[in-house]
Amino acid sequence: MHAPAKTFTHETSNDDLASGHATSLTAVQQPCSTTLPNETLTAIFFGLSPAALTLIGRVCRQWRVVAEWILYTNVDISETLSVTSPFPYNTSRCCQTLVTYSHLARSLRKFHIRWMSDPRDCYDPRLQTVLSSLFRAIDLADNLKSLELDLGLPSLPVYPTSTSFVLPTGDMTLRSLRHISFNGTGYFAPSRLAQFLNNVPSIQYLRLPDYGDQIALLPNALPSLISFCGSSRAAAAVLPGRPVQALALIGHCSVADTELSRMAMTSIPLRHLDMSAILTTPILLRSVSRNLPMIESLKVKLALRHTLHFAMSGIRLLVALSHLLGAFYRLLTLDLSPTHVDYTGLSNSTEELFLCQSWQLACPSLRRVVFPSQIAWGYHEERQTWVPVLPKGSRKRPSFYSSSPMKKHLGALNS
Repeated sequence: MHAPAKTFTHETSNDDLASGHATSLTAVQQPCSTTLPNETLTAIFFGLSPAALTLIGRVCRQWRVVAEWILYTNVDISETLSVTSPFPYNTSRCCQTLVTYSHLARSLRKFHIRWMSDPRDCYDPRLQTVLSSLFRAIDLADNLKSLELDLGLPSLPVYPTSTSFVLPTGDMTLRSLRHISFNGTGYFAPSRLAQFLNNVPSIQYLRLPDYGDQIALLPNALPSLISFCGSSRAAAAVLPGRPVQALALIGHCSVADTELSRMAMTSIPLRHLDMSAILTTPILLRSVSRNLPMIESLKVKLALRHTLHFAMSGIRLLVALSHLLGAFYRLLTLDLSPTHVDYTGLSNSTEELFLCQSWQLACPSLRRVVFPSQIAWGYHEERQTWVPVLPKGSRKRPSFYSSSPMKKHLGALNS
């Protein structure tokens, strides 16, 4: 069965399929009356919903096998832990099924689990049992390609820090894994994480957004890594010597110059840098330009709240970025859309065009700019000019951005 499988998605607002489909499917004992091969049945059943697959799986043994395979190839479960329902029943039942029927775990390709916690909720001791089943299921998933765990455990008011995050340790486990994302999973020992990453050379995309420690990796670990998301401290330990092309930095602390210099030690030039999750000061941006001058796309959230109120048109203060952008001799895209601009710093088309022209003089390679107004500007090669580009389905620029009455009103407030 080589056809792609439908994602088995669970939401707590849907009917509870997880509680019954494993029992109803595996309880079928009728012989099959059709002679169609499994590949044909897979193509027929592929577009069906989980509820429909549960029903057709009760027809006969052959249909049950095909329906189970489709249901459990891609598992995507999202549920909310609240005061009234603090236990992830869907996750628990799914993991129990995978552990009980190991052939289903071996067919698993995508396993995404997300728990959204109510701030008023507290840690349920039964969660430890669910975590044990979850990690046992992962350990059995020999053909897993994508693993995302976003459990939100540290956000619970009463969460035992002694609860440890368990990872497979065998060197033959998860050899097909390409994408990993661990977030809100609670504490786990750095040595255990390093041991796990050292034993999975197939990883290409790694996300550790809430992990702030260094990782002691072997020199030959993660030889295929092309994308990393995490803290600057973790990035400084992971990137050197590896073919990472895309980096997203997350964290509330500043990025040290020594950390940036280690990030520049990738085996191939780093092309894409996303700093939209941290406040970027001009000093930090200068350090980035000094250490990573070969960046082709840069996404930043500039720290401008303390400067924009000094000018009626605060967006023009960004012209000062010209001398910093000049260091990026391969920069194609500058995305400032995460930057917050108050009403005292409203921009208009004239100002944005002026900035595009000014920045391109300093950085001739620049071809695309996205401003805090969410308007993207692209350089038209034939016309040798910058033009605004509004993607399909996006909202038009608010009228007050270029409204002269609004500008007059704001000018009166500042006078």
